[in-house]
Amino acid sequence: MRSPQASAVKALAYQALAVGALCAALVASGPGLIQAAPETGGWGPLIGGYNRTGQRLFQTLAKVPGNVVLSPYSVGTAMAMALVGARGETEAEMAKALGLELPRGQLDAANAAVLSSLDSAAKGSFQLRAADGLMLARQGGAVSDAYVAVLRRDYAADVFAGTDAATVNAWVRKKTAGKIDSIVDHLDPATAMVLVNAIYFKAPWQKAFAADATHAEPFHLGDSETKVPMMHMEDFFHLASRPGYKAIELPYTGHRISMVVMLPDAGAGAVLQRLDGDEMRQLLADLHAPLHRVNLSFPRFKTSFEASLMEPFRQMGMRRAFDLQVADFSGVTGRPPSEVPLAISQIRHRAMIDVAEQGTEAAAATGIGTFTASLQPQLETFRVDRPFVFAIIDSETNAVLFEGRIDNPSHES
Repeated sequence: MRSPQASAVKALAYQALAVGALCAALVASGPGLIQAAPETGGWGPLIGGYNRTGQRLFQTLAKVPGNVVLSPYSVGTAMAMALVGARGETEAEMAKALGLELPRGQLDAANAAVLSSLDSAAKGSFQLRAADGLMLARQGGAVSDAYVAVLRRDYAADVFAGTDAATVNAWVRKKTAGKIDSIVDHLDPATAMVLVNAIYFKAPWQKAFAADATHAEPFHLGDSETKVPMMHMEDFFHLASRPGYKAIELPYTGHRISMVVMLPDAGAGAVLQRLDGDEMRQLLADLHAPLHRVNLSFPRFKTSFEASLMEPFRQMGMRRAFDLQVADFSGVTGRPPSEVPLAISQIRHRAMIDVAEQGTEAAAATGIGTFTASLQPQLETFRVDRPFVFAIIDSETNAVLFEGRIDNPSHES
């Protein structure tokens, strides 16, 4: 049974989305003032696609009760790395589902520009790290040098050869300051590569909440209520009123990143379904309104989330990429699909967020596994159905510890 505390935070789940999305998509032009990322960076269509995809995934994942947190930027970048290796109908279908119907070179250049912007964003006052990785399977041979070069150049990807699950997970732990401890459970023998994005964000509020002002107070859960640690502050904030909800912007130090909290007039469901890219752009425009003096009460919360994104992407119209019989990732392999068939075998996303009086810490990782039939080891038959010899050997010293012959396994002597 879900605890009252966990249920209490459920209604705040959608608020956590703002951190992952805004880390990548929004730049503040002045203290506490958000505006959309400037088109001069060349990343407008790219970030628009990432945000729309994130909202659609969020709407799907939020249909199940419980807290949800994800990073649209992390998912978008990982999927973009897969997209640049797709060709033909697979590329067209993926691009449409992801909202990234851009020329291939423009897609890559925009990603490079976003990474450069994020790298320059973090100051001494806050931490913001985004990283991409390409983990090549032990067998090798399925991924072309040209594809590796694109990921190195435009995605600043760390490339690892002969990878196992431990290597992938160690990289994710390092890039997320230990907040995401793993992204893959295992790599089966048919795995060709794993694409990974990780993002880590930690920043203090522009104006911190006073810890001694936090008290356990009621949080309403439809027809019931529970007690949660409620933080308090009275200060000037940007507010916006939209049909069905109102919003407040909570800036972090450095004047670049903010959290936007959206509070529904009634149930959150109707608002969640409206949060597409157009609604988010209009909301951010409305937050340009003059500052208001606000008596703010905001729950302290911490939550984590993980999900497979294969089915949500299927619902969004992406199917060929998952089917080894029809997928075309010849941009990855450098060879026709008939020679090296390649398909996406898993898309896993994990994210966490910790909101407290002093600030926010959030991290996310997305892992995309691919498999290929050409690397599937041939199935051998080894049927021990006649007398046999055995030896038990110490692999360090090669000492034979036990050996023998079995003529009849049913005889005990």
